[in-house]
Amino acid sequence: MVLWPALAEHDQLFKRTFRLPEHAAGELRAVLPRAVFDAIDPGSLELVQSDVVDQRLAERFSDALFRASFRGVPGYVWLLLEHQSEPDRWMALRMLDYLVRSWMELLRREPDRNTLPPVVCVVVHHGERGWTAPVRLHELIEGLTEVPELCAFVPDFEIVVDDLVTQPDEALKARPIGTLPQVVLWVLRDARVVERFYAHLKAWAEELGRLAREAPEDFVTVLSYVWTVAGDEPFENLYQRIVEAAPATESVMASPAEQLIQRGRVAGKAEGKAEGKAEGKAEGKAEGVLAVLEARGLAVTPEQRERITASRDLAELDRWLRVAATAESTADLFSH
Repeated sequence: MVLWPALAEHDQLFKRTFRLPEHAAGELRAVLPRAVFDAIDPGSLELVQSDVVDQRLAERFSDALFRASFRGVPGYVWLLLEHQSEPDRWMALRMLDYLVRSWMELLRREPDRNTLPPVVCVVVHHGERGWTAPVRLHELIEGLTEVPELCAFVPDFEIVVDDLVTQPDEALKARPIGTLPQVVLWVLRDARVVERFYAHLKAWAEELGRLAREAPEDFVTVLSYVWTVAGDEPFENLYQRIVEAAPATESVMASPAEQLIQRGRVAGKAEGKAEGKAEGKAEGKAEGVLAVLEARGLAVTPEQRERITASRDLAELDRWLRVAATAESTADLFSH
């Protein structure tokens, strides 16, 4: 299986959005069977610390695990964003494996338990070709159709898949969720192919403008994600096309942080050209990273400054430059 680049950006965008219970609840309302969603007690969703989840998941998914009450029965809802570009035929089996490992870890932590909690798994898939893999474990087991009597002796398991590529703009905008999660689902679907992003930009102009007015920091997070995954598309092109479609975004698009990001990129290119070597580019990019952090009022320790300025890895510096635009602290640069 091929993994997309910029997994840290997928992860950051998804977690910032869907680890909020109100956003997760809207997504679940949109994709779960009505009877299952109605069984969840209103207001019972509570984010669980990530160390409950098998750490190997980080290589395949961004996740948001919530405690939930199903008509008084304590359980969990597991919301995941798949990082892979193609649907995994063995996803149902892998998810069952992760689920069993989580149950075993829960029993280790709570040895007095006599029962296991129910867990509902929802996978958000943003692959370009859509979801074609089985969603039930029994679909992967040979002979059950020919010998149905075996079904009672073979474990079964089903995941819910939110296949974004099959969802038109109108369906995403009609979901009972806020503006941010609506826009996030759209950019997860389209932003990796910049032509497709531009083709649907007009349809999302109203939502982009509303997000820029009401939650400018969230808008900048979305913008940074789009810029990161849109390949070699110049920021100036994104700026022009977005402002043309949604004029209300212009003041946020021109924020000091974004201007400094561009200044850092230009400085890196200019110095690299003057020096005639990669070291000059790295120094310029490092200066850009520090400029963004300082402009946003984020403290930089001497050790962090030394690490940034000492780096000669251009890909690493580019990643730090992008993360600096929305990071909550300088330490966030090094956590991806």
